[in-house]
Amino acid sequence: MASEELASKLQRRLQWEEGDSGLQSAPGAAPDAEPQPQPPAWAPTARADAELSAQLNRRLDINEGAARPRSCRVFHPYSEFPEFSRRLIKDLESMFKLYDAGRDGFIDLMELKLMMEKLGAPQTHLGLKSMIKEVDEDFDGKLSFREVQALSCASKFEAELKAEQDERKREEEKRKVRQAAFRELKAAFSA
Repeated sequence: MASEELASKLQRRLQWEEGDSGLQSAPGAAPDAEPQPQPPAWAPTARADAELSAQLNRRLDINEGAARPRSCRVFHPYSEFPEFSRRLIKDLESMFKLYDAGRDGFIDLMELKLMMEKLGAPQTHLGLKSMIKEVDEDFDGKLSFREVQALSCASKFEAELKAEQDERKREEEKRKVRQAAFRELKAAFSA
């Protein structure tokens, strides 16, 4: 019932805006006791035209780069990245806010360059662009907090892999030292 009433009010408003005085003289006028006439046949087309126009305008804004990105997913950092502790997520968030100089909720190329320099791992522009491209989900050339977490997640796994490789190197060196010691003992007993 409420949707029918809203639809009839919208129809009266459309008619009033187009100069058609078939129903009322003003949109805020009180309804008469007479039964309301059926909406004209062009009414659904007018609504469809408005929706299509809004979509086309949004597409033009996107093409010109003036559109604000729509965020339709809700981001929960604690449930989406279970491998991170709450403390680590809080630290990442404070780091993100520290290096977000524009306070727009994104880290762009120059902010990322500054961040990497301050962290002691300076990168070239191409390296920074490849880092952004690796985790940029919405292809805007900037990193949101979620994308920074994904980047940290990737670097965390890289650190784990590097630690495993270092451990293998240490084991190999220990094995070589043991073999050399065995050869010395063998030479001492053989002589």
